[in-house]
Amino acid sequence: MRYIEHLLTLSDHFEHGAKVETSIALLASMLNCSERHVKNIMAALHEEQVVHWATERGRGKKPKLTLLLSKEEVLIAEARRLAETDRYRDAFAIVETISQSAKDTFYEWFANSLGVSEGREEDEELDTLRYPFYDTQLIMDPMLIKSRHDAHMVQQIFDRLVEYNEESEMLIPRIAHHWESADGKKWTFYLHKGIHFHHGRKLTSEDVQLTIVRLQKEIGLFKEINNITICNETVIQFELNRVDYLFPRSLATMKASIIPIEKGKEGSFRSFPIGSGPYQVLCNNENMIQLGVNASYFSTRPWLDRIEIIKAPAEYEKRQNHPFLLNQPNSSWREVRQIEEGASFISCNCMKDGPLRSKEIRKQILESLMPEDMKNEGHNNEFRATSFLTPRSLEKHNSPRDRVPEIHFENLKLKIGVQRIRQDANHVKAAKQLQAQLQAIGIKSQLELVDFTAVCSDYYNSTYDLFIGGIALGNDEMISLLQVIQSPAFPIYPWVTEKVRRKIDEVICLMRSSQESQVQWKYYCEIEDLLKSEYAILFLNHRFHAVYEPDKSEYVNIKLNCNGRVDYRKVWKKQ
Repeated sequence: MRYIEHLLTLSDHFEHGAKVETSIALLASMLNCSERHVKNIMAALHEEQVVHWATERGRGKKPKLTLLLSKEEVLIAEARRLAETDRYRDAFAIVETISQSAKDTFYEWFANSLGVSEGREEDEELDTLRYPFYDTQLIMDPMLIKSRHDAHMVQQIFDRLVEYNEESEMLIPRIAHHWESADGKKWTFYLHKGIHFHHGRKLTSEDVQLTIVRLQKEIGLFKEINNITICNETVIQFELNRVDYLFPRSLATMKASIIPIEKGKEGSFRSFPIGSGPYQVLCNNENMIQLGVNASYFSTRPWLDRIEIIKAPAEYEKRQNHPFLLNQPNSSWREVRQIEEGASFISCNCMKDGPLRSKEIRKQILESLMPEDMKNEGHNNEFRATSFLTPRSLEKHNSPRDRVPEIHFENLKLKIGVQRIRQDANHVKAAKQLQAQLQAIGIKSQLELVDFTAVCSDYYNSTYDLFIGGIALGNDEMISLLQVIQSPAFPIYPWVTEKVRRKIDEVICLMRSSQESQVQWKYYCEIEDLLKSEYAILFLNHRFHAVYEPDKSEYVNIKLNCNGRVDYRKVWKKQ
């Protein structure tokens, strides 16, 4: 709307709907402009049908002004105009200033502009998915991802050598079309020919090598690799320091996405990444992230041509009931509760000087706690965990928890690290419940937010007695768990004794040397049981999400993946 600021000024001085006599001189003073320009302004506003401006010829006859919109209607109209021109940040800023009923009016209009739309661009059909999501400051450098939202975007932009299919529990080809090993120690991967990155350069074995070396040097992944040999442009070999039949599955994790190494050295890479995946970043600014289909993608081209993720206020998250169509369009959409694999937990620092070095004290403290009350997001979407795996927890769901006799500690103070993934995403609520329960048995405590990416430096290891946080597992649950359990950057492995670490390492070696899934899971359960028997960990709660799914819909594969998002690559429309 032209002259929006002038129209708002008029709204402050004139009553909406009332026909008022005024003068050019008065309006010029009010709008702080020349009398000649006033005439241009009023003519433009009249033409846009937001005011009625009537002038009559003759001495002494004053023009008459009628405001056809209230001030809030003006603001809503301007917010809509800004949104229609992709200036969402400015639009939402205006909406924040109006009444709740006016907000509801805007958001109802806004919701109707979302979802999948059909259009044309340069004589080609263009199917666009548009939806809002609160700004999480996404990190799209695969090596640096730290949240499910990051992982979801990386999945769309990059490819890995292989991908894990959670339904079949099998690896499927991606950049590599075949892989093999005669002994479980030397693995050979054969790459597809003709794969190109988004900026046009051909992907080769050297990119694979440099990506893995970067992960080894920067964040300590893939330490089991002794040597990487480039056989030719499309064949690469990895020599490991042990037998590991899970190694190819480790290469399916999002952090192992293959990048053009020269781009990974640029500071802008985390916001404007270059991959070889089905979508590429077209825009990432204060208003939206826009992805466009990679027309030269070597594998199956997605049906959706463009994705527009609008950066909306966090409060809008509460207004949507479905991550794709954002609400329940009609009664045929059913509510589905989906369990998120993983759990919240408390870990004890068994290595720090202090009372928790004593296994007996850890036992007394952990057995006195009530995990059911330590919920992070309310009482309706969490349930008791006894493992990171929900099937194990459900087996023991109805079993009574053993309680120790009532105890009371004197002069015991603990420092608690509280996991923070990003601003407003933390475990503070559960931590305060923990603090209250400790206070009830005489233990004073201090809470401190701990950044997710820097939990276990030497400072953290020597500072915190307890840690409260949680993990959400990827689609390959076994690999996700091994990365968590054995990670030097997460407060489990670095916080247990050397003896327990050696035992964990031994069991994981047995896991990796087995080719039987049932045997591998048996060994993993031994690790959890060991941690619980040492009172190094207390599992708290699992979480589930309530989402809407259609009984009948023209869109196929509108369902949430392990990242809690719709996988754009799989969506398509049928007649």
